[in-house]
Order: sequence, then structure tokens, then C-alpha cells
Amino acid sequence: MLVKHILPRCNSMFIIWAWALSLMLPAQVIAKPLIITTTPTLAQIAEAVGGIDIQVKSLTRVGQDPNNLVPRPSHVHDLSSASLLFSVGFGLESRWLPTLIRLSANANIAPGMSGYFSGDDAIEAIGVPLGMTSTAMQQWSPDINPYWWLDPELGIKVALALAVRLGEIDPVNAERYKVRAAKFASAVNKQLPRWRDYMNIYTGPIITYHNTYVYFMQSMHIELAGFIEPKSGIEPSTRHLSQLIDTIHQKKVRLIWVEPYNNRAVARRLADAAGIRLMVLPDSVAGYGLKGYIGMFDRMVQRIARWSQ
Repeated sequence: MLVKHILPRCNSMFIIWAWALSLMLPAQVIAKPLIITTTPTLAQIAEAVGGIDIQVKSLTRVGQDPNNLVPRPSHVHDLSSASLLFSVGFGLESRWLPTLIRLSANANIAPGMSGYFSGDDAIEAIGVPLGMTSTAMQQWSPDINPYWWLDPELGIKVALALAVRLGEIDPVNAERYKVRAAKFASAVNKQLPRWRDYMNIYTGPIITYHNTYVYFMQSMHIELAGFIEPKSGIEPSTRHLSQLIDTIHQKKVRLIWVEPYNNRAVARRLADAAGIRLMVLPDSVAGYGLKGYIGMFDRMVQRIARWSQ
């Protein structure tokens, strides 16, 4: 009689255990690829293409200089389990990303491996126009400009290429990635004429602190009058600032753009000396996926239009 009572109880425990195990197994089988990006805007592109089929984390924050990042254990942890590392490329992260990749011990996300994807894989970068005086505007520095995400059309090209790469690491959802990338392209292209019309109305030649906005300016057909920083990381001399003041008066420049993380004191001094306005212009904004990426350009265009009036 005791055996008859024990057997049903054992069967019940086995059923419960089997049911619990069945709940855990699918989670392991269908684990979503983890995509680690180096900037928030790349995260938005990845979210737009990957949708619900991936997880996305960015190593840097909105308003943070992507050229400089102090590696933290949390960065190493994220990269160690990443299915794909999505970087800007063209040397932007060269000061800090190689160290993080090495510390992560995730060989698959090293450059040249299937788990590494960057702007280099999809587009050709432009150089850096010197842009110091009217006679130097046709000269180009041998440096490479990595800020391609600020050109909406290049953002589209990278998104389409990213969809292909995601399909290679996650073949089950390959078609879904391509469909989302096509929707991303369509949505961004739809906004381009409106952004360009606004910029045509509200901007003339522009002085910028650094070469960050050159892609945006080329895309929006805005003339670059010069850089406050004559070369990346080099503070402007008194002579250089004097040349810029002359250029501002000659070209009737009305605005100076500066990134959130660059030296506003120098830019403010130049703006005050020339009697024009200084504006902090974002190179990334908060927001998810397609809405966040389009929102960045909306924010830029609206702010420029408001400050130009």
C-alpha cells in the first residue's frame, strides 16, 4: 500500500520538474543576439533594424565624447557576451576600443571577425576640409572624418549593410532585418526634403568648433566657413581666431556650432568678438530606434532654425 501512495507522488513531482525544465529550455534556444554599439546613435540604427529580435546596449552616452571613454568592468562584461560589436570605425574609437575588445576575451568581436561590424564595412569616409579661410576651403586634410552618422543617407547605407550582417549571425530572422532596414531607409528618405528646405531657409555659412558636423553640412547643403580648432585636439592660436573673425565678417556668418563636450569658452570668446551667436548642437539624442534617429535630425534642424532667426 505504501508503494501505491509513493508512486503517484513521484510521478507528480516528475511532471512538475519536467514542466519547469521545459520553460527554461526555450529561453536558452531562442536567446536574442546582444548587439553592443559604441555610440547611442548607432544603438538607434541597430534597434531600428533589429527590432524585437535583438538586444542593444551602447558603450557611450548621449552628450559624451565618443573619442574618449574610460573603460569600465561593465563595458568588458557587456562585450564578453556580445554577438556583434557595432562601431563607428575610421579610427574614432581607436583610443579605447581595442583595449576593451582585448579585455573581453571575446575573439569573435575583433576587427575582421564575423562579430565585428563598423562604418568601414558599408561606406567610404570623406577627409577633413581645412576650412580656415576663404582660400583654404578647397584644401583637405589627410585625416579621415568618422562622423558619418550625421549624414542621413550614409545612415541608411549602414543600416542596410547591418541588416545583412545581422542575418548572417541570426539566419532565422534574416528577412525580418531586411524588411526593417528598408522601412528605416524609406522613413529617413521621406524626411530629407523637409530638413533640407529648413536649412536652405535658415542657414548661411557656418563656423564649427570641430569637424563633427561636416557630413551633416554636406548633406544639408550648408557652407562650412571654418573650424575653431585648426586640427583635432589643437587649441586655436590668437592669429587663427583673428582669421576666423575676418572670415565671419566677409561671409556674413551668423552662427558658431559647438559640440556638447567641446570647449565652449573659446567658442564663446570668438562669438563675442565677432558679434554673432554660439549654439550647442547635439550629435546624438535620447530615443529608441527609428524615432530616435529621425529625432536627432529634427532636434538639430529645429534648433538651428530657432537660433538663426
